[in-house]
Amino acid sequence: MEAAAAGPVPERVVVRMYQVGFGDCFLLSFHYRQALEDGRAERHLLVDFGSTHGPPKTRVSVVERAAALIAEHTSGSLDVIVVTHRHRDHLSGFGDPQAAAVIADLQPRLVVRPWTDEPELERDATAPTTGDSPARFARDLAAGQALAERVAALTEGARASSARGELGRLALDQLPNHEAIEFLDEAARESRGLYLSAGMASGIEELVPGIRVRVLGPPTLEQRPEVARQRANDPDEFWLAHRNALADLSPESLEMGVQSLPPATPGPVAWIVGRLARQQVGSLARGVRTVDDALNNTSLILLIDVGDKRLLLPGDAQIENWEWALKHAPDSQENRALLADVDLYKVGHHGSRNATPKSLFRLWGEEPDPDRPMTALMSTRPGVHGESVATAVPRETLVSALERRTILKRTDKLGGDQAFVAVAAETEGAAPFALVAPEP
Repeated sequence: MEAAAAGPVPERVVVRMYQVGFGDCFLLSFHYRQALEDGRAERHLLVDFGSTHGPPKTRVSVVERAAALIAEHTSGSLDVIVVTHRHRDHLSGFGDPQAAAVIADLQPRLVVRPWTDEPELERDATAPTTGDSPARFARDLAAGQALAERVAALTEGARASSARGELGRLALDQLPNHEAIEFLDEAARESRGLYLSAGMASGIEELVPGIRVRVLGPPTLEQRPEVARQRANDPDEFWLAHRNALADLSPESLEMGVQSLPPATPGPVAWIVGRLARQQVGSLARGVRTVDDALNNTSLILLIDVGDKRLLLPGDAQIENWEWALKHAPDSQENRALLADVDLYKVGHHGSRNATPKSLFRLWGEEPDPDRPMTALMSTRPGVHGESVATAVPRETLVSALERRTILKRTDKLGGDQAFVAVAAETEGAAPFALVAPEP
């Protein structure tokens, strides 16, 4: 079920995108005409707080800098934390002791996460299960992250420009951030924690009156079993990454690792050993990328209505997740109609081709809509992921399409001293979101 908008409607909404390099950190601030019952005339919602690769030439921790700004921009009070999924670039800030202490002092009243993060799913249980069950899926995700942890250890110290170095970077991004998870679990215990799936009431409206939040994803296994079984490329989708089965790797091959290959003397033996090494690195990389896909497919997809404005926040959701909302959900027709009229889009997966499916983009059309201008916010850093133009993040074909269709703001185009981008809009009327920081 969904909760309808209730109570006074905010008259203005401000969305801040913090400069964290390769990661996401967004603050949604809702401003009311008059003070609410607690004497405050604003409500604040933090969506993700993480980074894996800070912007170049940054001397201070980007998450510590962002935490200080969040405290300033919320006037010391944070209402809701939303963590879209369990990837370092979306939650690592909660594992930084200094940054986490600042966020804790803001006393968040609600912590929202995907259903796959619920502690009661017993992610570390060892009892056998049969079929696709929520507990088994949660354990599979944990096992995938454990695989990435092992790969990271195997590639430690590898030259950054080498194949093993690239593999190591891929693996590091999948590592479970235990400190961040512990912080979020504790914050949920001290306030309230909700673990959401498609169609559930978000609980956010209870703390941010006058808005309506639809949870479009992720589906549960009962709703969409394909979320648990990564599928090959769908030819009807655009910017879709290749998926490979993690089952290709055995524990034995993982334990061998790339470091166990024997030293080789020059000649044919060296060529064979080198080829075997490259094949093993490629096999491990396929496994790590599948972990990445699986975690991204647990992303929350939130659609927020406030007055006449509609905001789409999809985390890093990929096609199995999106297909539920767009094609298979009982209300998919209504979802498509709602998604066709979006005022602000948080670009999925830092501009990756695998998170803005063609079936979503074509709802918006290829050209700008003068009657309803659309703003897109993309938090990214080039050069972190992608081995070619086709796999680069951000993907230039997607960026070009977004630049044609939307007013695109991106963190990688900020100056070195600019710590965030802010856009704002009145919630009533047709005026679009406009840049308010840095000053236009």
